[in-house]
Amino acid sequence: MRNLEAIQQELSAAREALSNAEGTPTEVYSRIVGYYRSVRNWNKGKREEYKERKLFDPLRPVPSDAGRDNAEELPARQAYIEAEEQSLPKEEAYSNMILLFVRASCPACPGAKDAAFRLGIPVSLVNADTDEGFAEAAKRQVMSTPTAIFLSKDGSELGRARNAGEIKSFAAKAASL
Repeated sequence: MRNLEAIQQELSAAREALSNAEGTPTEVYSRIVGYYRSVRNWNKGKREEYKERKLFDPLRPVPSDAGRDNAEELPARQAYIEAEEQSLPKEEAYSNMILLFVRASCPACPGAKDAAFRLGIPVSLVNADTDEGFAEAAKRQVMSTPTAIFLSKDGSELGRARNAGEIKSFAAKAASL
């Protein structure tokens, strides 16, 4: 059996080695002004902005007050969503329709809603700010808003669109088939 003094010397040597250990710097790339670039080469303001970013995790529940930093903008946007929001249809009720995932803080959602409603097929708005809407978004792997999911008569997914232009072009392409 080793004595206590030898063990303490080994621990001391290990602590000394750990205190002098250095790792390899990690190069982090992120999108800035339309292209990817090393964060270390960003200017000071953009690096501060990067520190404030929050990553979206579809498995983590969204707090009920998420996306509500802009207090002046929220009431108008929230009222727009609530005026047109419908409850989610049951799985068996899906038929030739669009599930449109929206959020109150989404600047592109009003245009996507207008484009979807103009197609003349049923549109079910899913507010991803609510617990039920967030759960549906996670189930369908929706990672951003707006996202329109086009469903066939049997409820299978025909395609997705992520903005008003894509909604219009998908509908035009589907009509020509």
